[in-house]
Amino acid sequence: MAIGALLVLTGAFVRSQARRPLAGADIDAIAQLLKIEDTRQFDDATLARLVQSPHPEVRRRAVQTIARVSSPARSAVLMPARADADAEVVATVAFAYGQAKDVDAVGWLREMLLSKTAAAGVAQEAARSLGKIRSPEARAALVAYLSEAQATAANAATAGEALLALGRFPAPVDPGPIARWTNSTDSEVRWRAAWALYRPRDPAAFAELLRMSRDASADVRFWAMRGLGAPPPPSGRGARGAAPAPPPAPGPPMSEADRASASTRLREGLSDPDRRVRTEALRALATLDDEAAFDAVLGALDSPDSWLSVSAAESLGRFASHADQIVPRLIAASAAGKPTALRITALTPLTTIAPDAAIALAASLLHDPSTTARASAVAALRRLGDGGRARLDAAVAADPALAALVAPAGPRTPPPPAPARTDADYRRLVTQWIVPAYDGAPGPHVVLSTPRGDVEIELYPGDAPFGVEYMLDVIAAGDIVGTEFGRVVPNFVDQEGGIRRDAPRRDEVNRRGLTRGNLSWASSGLDTGHPGYTLGITPQPHNEGDFTALGRVVRGMDVVDRIELGDKITGARVVK
Repeated sequence: MAIGALLVLTGAFVRSQARRPLAGADIDAIAQLLKIEDTRQFDDATLARLVQSPHPEVRRRAVQTIARVSSPARSAVLMPARADADAEVVATVAFAYGQAKDVDAVGWLREMLLSKTAAAGVAQEAARSLGKIRSPEARAALVAYLSEAQATAANAATAGEALLALGRFPAPVDPGPIARWTNSTDSEVRWRAAWALYRPRDPAAFAELLRMSRDASADVRFWAMRGLGAPPPPSGRGARGAAPAPPPAPGPPMSEADRASASTRLREGLSDPDRRVRTEALRALATLDDEAAFDAVLGALDSPDSWLSVSAAESLGRFASHADQIVPRLIAASAAGKPTALRITALTPLTTIAPDAAIALAASLLHDPSTTARASAVAALRRLGDGGRARLDAAVAADPALAALVAPAGPRTPPPPAPARTDADYRRLVTQWIVPAYDGAPGPHVVLSTPRGDVEIELYPGDAPFGVEYMLDVIAAGDIVGTEFGRVVPNFVDQEGGIRRDAPRRDEVNRRGLTRGNLSWASSGLDTGHPGYTLGITPQPHNEGDFTALGRVVRGMDVVDRIELGDKITGARVVK
């Protein structure tokens, strides 16, 4: 399975080739860098020395460490590495400036992006970093590249990154520079163009998105469909359950002509052969809030595909004036035996338009096997006034086993700090994980078994040695078995619940990119994550720079797409 290999794994491919071996002194140097990353103590003198190491891999890793450890001094330490003779070092410098969101580096990044002689990997990272910095000058650099570059196979990777980077900027958007790439023969470039047009939710892009919604590639169509919905309200977010990762601010309202065209095309999209396209068409159609949209959403509530039925239930709260039609359909859709995610999702609109029905549904979910369902039921009953609280009290009185579920949480005991690693520990990490990856050895593969089938994942030990070792440890200990997928967002992510009450993981953000099939862990910010793990159903360019790419699915992506909320990991093993 190729998951954007040309566009997102170029740097990894280059690093996998046979190179000058790492000698003992080089291994010691990389161990020092791991210690700096682990302790988050920026050591100016050590980093300045290692950025000028005789070995290019030590220099590259020194720059990567600077990218991962925040310090006001890091821009000065990076400066000499701009002129490094090794393209991978220079590409990592560009990556580091993006992680630092260094506006003073925009001029150099622009130069690297527009250069006719810069290595492709350098130009790609320059484009990506300009999208993280997001200053007016960064936008202008990306527009200049996309307006002037030739649409050739040689430029595809850089153009793809530039399109994603420009899509991170809010409206207004000039569709012209992006539209040049919508007719590329490479579907990977075209979906990135669709993403860049959709993200700002600017009506100026509507005509191009409408055309792209008929593209031959489903990857292009589903992003285009997402962009045909009405812009979000002034809060910047749509109704609960709208498509993930809304832009930071809404654009101007749609014209009536565009609304009519969107409604027609989105209703056609409900019959698309691709499940992702159907899901995004339904979500976008719901934002139009008209009678045709209501009929389509209500009909999708009975779909055997949980992506569609859950998306429909999420959207029905928009149509409260149709409560007489909605309530009986929601009650039927949330009956025992229906998908857990659908039953939980139905609680939200029922709480607003039919509180008594919501109380009955929540009470039945108190005995669901899913931890997420039970927690959602308790929260709903507590929100549903005296009637909900009385029903919760009665349930606990009838079944004392529920007492622990509703007991007030005591003071939260912080997890124990991670034991301090020794210098020998860091050296072992280098020899066990980093050296083989540098020499081109394949990373370990793990298989996660679920009720829907097996998922095989290739891990990235050279890019994330701490995270890889931790995952292999929880697999060896058996701690991952039995964990539940407590968050499943159609056409976005599958996310497990927490595995251990350990100290937060150190993020190891790298250049792999957050592709479809990416493995990472849940986080509320850098260095805050407590694995459970997250499997990406879609690429997530908007999250670039904020999450560790720990591995990628190489077999069983169809299983990832079929996972349902409440499913559990039933087995885990290392296969190579």
